[in-house]
Amino acid sequence: MSLLYNPSNESLQTREQLHRLPLPPALGRYHNPVPFGDFAELVVERLGRVGFGIEAEEYAVDHDGQRLFGLLEVAPLEGEYISARDWSLQVGLRGSHDQSVPRALTLGSRVLVCSNLCFHGDLGVFATRQTTNVWQRLPGMVERALGTLPQLAQRNGQRFERYRSVRINPRQGDAALVELHRRGAFSTAQLGRAIAEWDAPSHEEHTEDGHTLWRLFNAGTEALKPTGERVNHDLVRQRSERVSAFLDEVADL
Repeated sequence: MSLLYNPSNESLQTREQLHRLPLPPALGRYHNPVPFGDFAELVVERLGRVGFGIEAEEYAVDHDGQRLFGLLEVAPLEGEYISARDWSLQVGLRGSHDQSVPRALTLGSRVLVCSNLCFHGDLGVFATRQTTNVWQRLPGMVERALGTLPQLAQRNGQRFERYRSVRINPRQGDAALVELHRRGAFSTAQLGRAIAEWDAPSHEEHTEDGHTLWRLFNAGTEALKPTGERVNHDLVRQRSERVSAFLDEVADL
């Protein structure tokens, strides 16, 4: 899990530190600032209600204290809502006091939260504007979003189990990666990294089921991981969606 932020004008905060941030004055009669700490606590509390606990969490606030970005890794508190071998669920959140971004949540197994305003999760995005009655609306918005989490997570788990069950030989995997390149899912350099990961995965757990769509999916995921300082995160999101759409097509999902 990694929250993308700019250390030159933003700083990481704990949830406890969020509660100590000063609250700015209202910008007008229709503006009602909601403390960032209260927003984070609301999300954590509602996660508990639907049976999920916090495995890890990161928050970043800009140096003016006007914008918040957060990323939480979550897991079932008890029982098994989902089959989650080798993958995790994440909840992203963001908000602002200066009305530059709405209060929002995003959910998924691949969540992108970046202070350059890229905000995406493969299981959905939910938002509400920062206006007079925002605190009255926020609990309902958070509850609606997180109430979908068990069902969405179960569906995603079934999807990945399907990936594990579809076996392909090495040459078929090579051909699939080349086809993904043709569809714009990889740059030429990323195609090379994906082929290397397909041949010899960096993570041993990706080899457990042999040559499957799950191994191919992880090869693509590794190849798409951002590198360098100048990253077009929206392009990363688009390419990731192309990989998933193609693999769903192969898996007949």
